[in-house]
Amino acid sequence: MKKLMLFLTLVILSKAYAYADNFNSFQLPNYPIEKGVSAPFAGFIGDWLIVGGGCNFPTKPAADGGSKVYYKECYAINTRSKAPEWTQITDLPLPVAYGCAVETTQGLVCIGGMNADSCLTSVFLIEPQKNKRGFSIRTLPSLPQTIDNASATAINNVIYITGGNQQNKGKSLFRFNLNSGTGWETLPSYPGPQRTQPILVNDRRHLYLAGGFQAPTKETESILSDDILCFNTERNQWEYFSEIPNEEDGEKRCLVGGAGTQTSTHFILTGGVNYTIFKNAIEGKTDKDYMRKNPMWYKFNDDVLFFNFKQKKWSVHPNTFGMARAGGILLYHNDCLYMICGEIKPGIRTPEIIILPDIKSLIR
Repeated sequence: MKKLMLFLTLVILSKAYAYADNFNSFQLPNYPIEKGVSAPFAGFIGDWLIVGGGCNFPTKPAADGGSKVYYKECYAINTRSKAPEWTQITDLPLPVAYGCAVETTQGLVCIGGMNADSCLTSVFLIEPQKNKRGFSIRTLPSLPQTIDNASATAINNVIYITGGNQQNKGKSLFRFNLNSGTGWETLPSYPGPQRTQPILVNDRRHLYLAGGFQAPTKETESILSDDILCFNTERNQWEYFSEIPNEEDGEKRCLVGGAGTQTSTHFILTGGVNYTIFKNAIEGKTDKDYMRKNPMWYKFNDDVLFFNFKQKKWSVHPNTFGMARAGGILLYHNDCLYMICGEIKPGIRTPEIIILPDIKSLIR
């Protein structure tokens, strides 16, 4: 009996330490859309986590030829509550996924995206009502052109969006000052290949555009960007910044479909697809059972990458529970990282909301 108890104690301790190494993650209640969504709008308004839109395959799996459904439902949950529950709030103006959401002092700005009918130029603000008992939606100036599968970030309520699918295969950077609300400006295009599904973060003076891909054509192979470009917001100028740290085995890391956020001292990147597996897939170099593999087979990235602005130094925290998502949304709030929904493999979403607490202790 003593040996059995010792064994059980060691098992429990080993699991506890494993979780400690893994940020001791925990979860909020599952997102109310049963099978989860990918590429929703998501962000915080105060301590309320707002999630809306997104898409999934609710009836028949994608592997069996199912149809993708886009959603306009929007939900909120108070992360400070002792017993947090999701509450449905006002619907989005239309079903949408693959847009960008940016947290601002006025609320959550939702930009572009697409649905089953079209790509979009729409921009709107989810804001708290004056009585602070709910949320409402206000229309903002539209984008100069349609854009989806892009990435956006904000510096002092000045919003930037780039990458993704733009008209005429464009690579423009767009800027909108929410405080003045005078409309979108078109800034210099980023250099090099197109970057669909990249990550855009900032250090309050510079933008950092990480990863993304350019689709193949009949004449050319796909290009998966494994580097980061930098845009100086004072000089309005792009330049090369850094390679993305390789995988542990030396393989390139592209972060396509990944997610990012920033603190006052670091930017943080995670999630996204495997470089080689994804490149083969979009170039048609896969077998007939490609969509039916176990989620682990696709090797979605589960490392969390930190870049320290002051030290100009990377640190990588590998094998982090819940980060292996494509089309998930990464948020930083009250010293915690939140991973919102996303795909766990091509065509399969999850409703899980993963929280990694006490991130501040790792980025001092």
